[in-house]
Amino acid sequence: MSERSVRLVLAAAAASLLGVAAAFALAYPTFPGGSSWLRVIAVASGSVVLGFGVLAVMDANSDSGRPAVDPPVMWRAIGFLSGLWAVAEFVLLIAAAADSAGRTPLTLSPSAFTSFAAEISVGRLGTATVILALALCAIGVAGYRREADWSPIPVIVLASLALVARPITGHMSQFAFGSIAVAVHVLFASVWLGVLGAMALSLRSKSAWATLLPVYSMIAFWCVLAVAGTGVLDAVLKLDSIAAAVETGYGRIVLAKVLVTVILVAVANRIRRTWLPSAAAHRSTVEYSLGRAASHVCLLAVAFGLAAALATTA
Repeated sequence: MSERSVRLVLAAAAASLLGVAAAFALAYPTFPGGSSWLRVIAVASGSVVLGFGVLAVMDANSDSGRPAVDPPVMWRAIGFLSGLWAVAEFVLLIAAAADSAGRTPLTLSPSAFTSFAAEISVGRLGTATVILALALCAIGVAGYRREADWSPIPVIVLASLALVARPITGHMSQFAFGSIAVAVHVLFASVWLGVLGAMALSLRSKSAWATLLPVYSMIAFWCVLAVAGTGVLDAVLKLDSIAAAVETGYGRIVLAKVLVTVILVAVANRIRRTWLPSAAAHRSTVEYSLGRAASHVCLLAVAFGLAAALATTA
C-alpha cells in the first residue's frame, strides 16, 4: 500500500478506537466488553473489503470508457485488509475460547481451543469468519500477483457472509426477524463506510471521482435509510423505557450513536450540495476529493467504534 493509503488506514483505525473509548466513558460505571477494541478493527477492515467489491461493480457498470479502479491496487488492498481482518478475528476467537473455558488466552490449552472452535456454535461461527477472511486474503494476493481481471462478486459474497456471521446470533436473534434486521444493519453500514474507504484508497484521477462519486451518493442515501431504520428497531427492542436511554450505559451509547449519525447525515447533505457537483464537473482536485473522503471515512469510523462497543454492552 502507498504511504498515503497507510496514513488513511491508520487515521480511520484511530477514529474507530476513539469511538470505542467514547463508548467506555459513556457506559461508566459498567463497561462494554474488552473485545470491542479488536471487533471494530475487524469489522472496519471487512467493510472496506466489501466496499472494494461493490466499487468494482459500480466501476464495471459505469459509462466511463476506461476503468476508474486499477485492479492491482484493488487486489493488493483486499489482500492487506483481509489479512488484518483474519488476524483480528483469530485473536477474538482465542479470547472467546479462553473466556468460555474460564482461562486467560495465555493459559488456554490447544485442546480447549479446538473444542470451542469446532463444537460450540459461537466458536464455529468465529472459525468460519476467520476462514472466510483468509480466503479473501488469498484471493487478494493471487489477484495482485497475476494482475487479474476477476469478477468482484466472490469478494462481495464472502465478505458479506463473514461480516454477518457473528452479529446475527446476538441479542436481536431472540426477536422475530431480528437476525434479518441485524444483517441488514451491518451490511448497509459496511457498504456506507466500505465503498467510500475503497474510493479513498484507490481513486487517483478527477474522472474517476466524477464517475463514481455520484453513484456512491445514491447508494449512501439508501444505506442511511436502512441503517437508521434498523438501528431504531434495535434500540426500541433493547431499551425498556425512554428513561433507560439516559440511565443505562447502553442507552447513552445509543444516544451518542444517534448524534454521530445525525452529524453524518448533515455532512452528507453538505457533500451533495458542494463537493458532489464540483467533483462531477471535474472542478475538484484529486487531493481535495481524497481529503473530503478521508474526513468522512474517519467520522464513519467513530460511529463504527460506538457500534462495536454497543454490541458488547449489556
